[in-house]
Amino acid sequence: MPLFSRVLLLCFNSSALFLFALLKSHVTFADNKEQTLIIMGSAIETCTSLTPQFCNIDTPLGNEKGAVYLLTSHVIDDVQSHWPTADKSRLAPTVSSLKRLLTTHPSALSKQELLWAWRDIASEQLSQLSQAEFEYVVDMLEIAKPNGQSRVFNIDIEHSKQAQGWLTDSYKFIAASLKVKSQQPSLLVLTTGARDPYADANYYETVLSQTGVAIEWLPLTPSLVSALQEKQCDQLTTYRAQANVYNRERVYPTRIAQEQAACSQGVAHLTARIKASTGIMLVGTEFDNATEQRLTAALFDSRGNAYPWTDAIADAPVLITSGFSGNFLSGKQEQTGNSVTVKPISSLAALQGQQSVLGHGLGSVPFALLDTYFSEKNRSVGLATSLSASKQTDGLGIDEQTSLVVIKSAQGNVLTVLGERGVVHVKSKAKQQFQFDYWPSGAVIEIKNDAFLLSQRSIDNALPAIKMPPLPMQRFSNILMDAKLRSLTQAMCLSQDKTAVGQQDQFLVTLTASKNTQYHRLNSSSTGCAITQLNVNISTIQ
Repeated sequence: MPLFSRVLLLCFNSSALFLFALLKSHVTFADNKEQTLIIMGSAIETCTSLTPQFCNIDTPLGNEKGAVYLLTSHVIDDVQSHWPTADKSRLAPTVSSLKRLLTTHPSALSKQELLWAWRDIASEQLSQLSQAEFEYVVDMLEIAKPNGQSRVFNIDIEHSKQAQGWLTDSYKFIAASLKVKSQQPSLLVLTTGARDPYADANYYETVLSQTGVAIEWLPLTPSLVSALQEKQCDQLTTYRAQANVYNRERVYPTRIAQEQAACSQGVAHLTARIKASTGIMLVGTEFDNATEQRLTAALFDSRGNAYPWTDAIADAPVLITSGFSGNFLSGKQEQTGNSVTVKPISSLAALQGQQSVLGHGLGSVPFALLDTYFSEKNRSVGLATSLSASKQTDGLGIDEQTSLVVIKSAQGNVLTVLGERGVVHVKSKAKQQFQFDYWPSGAVIEIKNDAFLLSQRSIDNALPAIKMPPLPMQRFSNILMDAKLRSLTQAMCLSQDKTAVGQQDQFLVTLTASKNTQYHRLNSSSTGCAITQLNVNISTIQ
């Protein structure tokens, strides 16, 4: 039985139509190895005792706290002795504030409680700390908690701020994909992009336990990479400080021991461990320069060459990404053949002249440039600009709370969309002109002769059109802010309109349907209307 048939039978046994749609796909690329990619358009944000910031209640999950902080005279002395920056002008005021807090708060605190108390007595002093100094002080005050390691912390789906249904769908697909590959699958989790990868290990081991498969943390941290490069495993503490992470040996001793062991065992053992796993998850959040630098440094050396473990990650039988890490799966430049990724830029920034910055990518999706947090950040024009910069024609933008699944096999390559929203396909045509497609949740996509096509089965199973009045004859303002471009194109789809015009500052955005444009309502949500071959043209008001 073909790979994607087995995955879908395990994952969606009740949906014969959906399975049949995937079986109808017969696409061939030069790269036809069996691999499943699950690319999440945003980070996993679930309410747990480790992540109260993701909860919509103040005191979730009883009295269990994630990170715990304690002020003592000894710790304050340590803070004073190892100040992380050359500028010590903020050291004395910080020590003074901590000593005041010690007299009023001698017991352990949550991070929220610590910061509230600090703001109460010295709000201005706290705000004057640099980011590096702030993170240093907070790290130094943290005390040891259980390390995770097969322990699942409390999860509260009901009180999560973000909808969790898309994650449930994604977890089912992850589990099914892994079980196709092995009767006893294991998933290695890489928290490489996080500032504190040791703390994130606990969280992701917890939330990914919902897949029902064995979860292991791989300590591919920035400090480990540096130590392996320099062959200085005895300097891991120094490398952690250079990565702006402190006091982890006290807080997460077992995690640090794992990192030390991985360094001692060397590159070959680390690479072999990745190759032996059933699947890899490369964790990411929303883009920022620091996250991008950490991910890049862990996968490529200073000359842009991939490490031995990088190829092993790219070739994992099941490769899962969340948030910005999905951008690293992007394809190859036509001229050089090098895999590239592009730092995301907003549509407005692109029109105002911000240039796309190319980086190194894994090339696991050779047919497109990838972006995440897409429609919510209104990046369609930005992605079109990046396509031009990277000499590519096709880009895929994955919305928040949405997963794009790519199943590659000898029988063909299949794309489908899971979750709450959808995936945008941008095809570059000319400067400030591109084709816009939107694939909502449930869509199945075929690729024929380099064209991305909504499968006939998806079209045949579309919902009936609903009666909607035509759009008003007006320019829709601020069209490149928030998710307004998605909202307007969805309105066009539902009303079957042929043209609409939006405006952003001095720019006009003209949306035009041609004889090849199609609208199909695939689900009843506010983002459930599929759009194919809508033309987008950007012009400047003279």
